[in-house]
Amino acid sequence: MNTLRKRFFFVFCAMAAMLLLAGCAHVISKEALKEVDTSITFAQVAKDPDAYKGKTVLFGGDIIKAKNLSNMTLVLVLQRPLGRRGEPAAGDVSEGRFIIRNPGFLDPAIYSPGRKITVAGTVVGKEVRPLGEIEYTYPIIEKRELHLWPEEEAATAEPRVHFGVGVGVGL
Repeated sequence: MNTLRKRFFFVFCAMAAMLLLAGCAHVISKEALKEVDTSITFAQVAKDPDAYKGKTVLFGGDIIKAKNLSNMTLVLVLQRPLGRRGEPAAGDVSEGRFIIRNPGFLDPAIYSPGRKITVAGTVVGKEVRPLGEIEYTYPIIEKRELHLWPEEEAATAEPRVHFGVGVGVGL
């Protein structure tokens, strides 16, 4: 019986370790990550997009706007630093903006302002657009792989845990 407990404990620990490791996995596939040039920073690409044409990069941030054209969708993104899993950080840190070019249709109701997005893709050039009263140069990234992060739940003032005695009905 003691051997059975040891086996159960070993299997339990192995499964727990696998679940923990799966929870830490990057959202972009290993194949796409192999192509990413990790020495290239967003600041470098933002400064001179043409110098990095053809290079594969990994960027992310908050969606500002998605616009559908006849054969593609352009997603305008406020860049944010990425965490270990590729999730864009929250807060006031950004090195600029960029455009993701996605062949085909992405629904702007889903790819909506404020959603977090991560892209592995190729730098294909730049586009100059007005931003307020200035002309802003947006690096353009052709999507290879894209990950849209789940929407975050809005914080409420109500506690998440309720205690009580008796029978209750919730609707």
